[in-house]
This record gives sequence, C-alpha cells and structure tokens, in this order.
Amino acid sequence: MSMIDLKSLPPPAVVEELDFEALVTVHKQDLLQRQPSAANVLALPSEPLVKQVEAFAYREMLLRGRVNDAARANLLAFATGTDLDHKGAFYNLARMPGEADDRYRNRIQLRIAALAGNGTAEQYRLLALSASANVRDANLTSGLNNGAPGTVNVVLWLIDASQAQATSAAVLAAMNAPNARPLGVSVTVAVARPVALNVTATLWREASAPADIVTKITASFMASLATYASLGRSVPLSWVTAQLQQPGIARVEFPIAGQPASNTVLAADEYAVAGAITLTDGGVA
Repeated sequence: MSMIDLKSLPPPAVVEELDFEALVTVHKQDLLQRQPSAANVLALPSEPLVKQVEAFAYREMLLRGRVNDAARANLLAFATGTDLDHKGAFYNLARMPGEADDRYRNRIQLRIAALAGNGTAEQYRLLALSASANVRDANLTSGLNNGAPGTVNVVLWLIDASQAQATSAAVLAAMNAPNARPLGVSVTVAVARPVALNVTATLWREASAPADIVTKITASFMASLATYASLGRSVPLSWVTAQLQQPGIARVEFPIAGQPASNTVLAADEYAVAGAITLTDGGVA
C-alpha cells in the first residue's frame, strides 16, 4: 500500500482565498443598497464613512483568516505543533521527544496505513521510526532470507551512522515486542548503504548569466540530491541534467562516460549520496 504524498494534493476547497479589496467592494455595495444617498461620499478615499467600511472589511478578513487556520489545523497535511499532536493522539500515536512535524506527520500516515493489521510494510516502517529518532526512514527487502520463507528484512536509513549498533538493537527490540509482529515471522535488521553519485560535467553559460552561476548550481545540486534521495530510489541521468540545466545555462555536457551513468540503479537497501561532484565552467556558449 503506497501512501499519498500530502504535498501533491491540491489546495483544500475549505480554505478560502482572502481578498481585502473584494471585501471592501462587497461592503460598499451592501451599504449602497441600504443607503443609496451615500454613493457620492463612497467615492472619496478620505471620507470617514469609507474608512469605517474598510475597517469592517479588515475585521472580516481577520475572522475569515482565523476560520482558514482552524480548517488547516484539522487537515493532516497542514496541522502543526499541538494541533498535529491531537491528530496523532486520535490514532494513539504520541510525538517522540524533539520530533519535528514532518517526521511525526509521516509516522501518523504510517500508523493509519498500518491499521490493516500487523505484518504490513507500513507497520514495520512505523515500528522502526518509532523505535529511535536516529532512523530517517526504513524499507523492507525480500521476505526470503537465505531461502527461508517467513522472514522480514528491515533496512534502516540512519541519520547518525556512528550509532548504528545501538539503533539497530533498539529497532530489533521494538520489532520483537509483544503484539508487534505476527507469530512465526522472523525479523532481521540491517543498515542501508550509501551509494556515491559521481558527476563530472561542463556547464556552458549564456551571455547574460552571472559569472558565479556554476558555483551556485553546485550548491543547489547537493541540496536537491539530499531531498530527492530515498531508499531504493534510482537516479536517472535525466534528473541530473534537469538539476544542472538551470536558467542561464546554455547546455550541459558530460565529458566522462559513466559519470553519471544513464541510470544509477539502487537496491532497496541503498540510497544515493553526493560523491565527486565536479562542475566546470565552460564559459559563454
């Protein structure tokens, strides 16, 4: 069962877009229906009656904004802080000490998906993330371990690799706790492996591009890869090219074959990290 990417959802219709000028117009029209003789003075910006209409419109906008905030607080994609805590409490899932909203929101989604019962992939991921704050993500590899059926292999993507032993022990203990896994299922825990992505490219600038554009693209590429990477997610050459072909770059060339490959395929227990990233300024194209 794949989880919905909350960031990909369209804006909720319950959240209204606010327009101060539109509210002022509505209030003026309402006033004219009640008092047509006020038409002349409503055209004067300095008229006290106009200022009062604007004050009413501003107060209404504040009220509507508060309604929008309340609506967002009831949606998992937008709830933050204590509002998100209450969303988690509904599913009997408390926030871990110091846990950021995004990570807690992800665990709530996993908790919902895991309601189908123990043994689902979401259940095992939830157990791993809840066992230690050092777990960035978790994945399940083949259910066969050395040919033995009934085995679940949980792979951990750690934040601090130096704590691998302690984190793996904590996760394994959580997996083997009462009511945590189906009877007769053996669980193993392993640490995911980073795979270095090496990129050697020449970037040719457009005449209008700033001289330091290649330096900036190098920094942005590192940040984009850190966001893009996930367990088992391959990195195609087309993605790399798209990150380098920024506004101001006329063309991108890869002078060394295989850096990067046409598609850097990763296994379920691997994740991409930046390796040797060498971007050369080829000058103006």
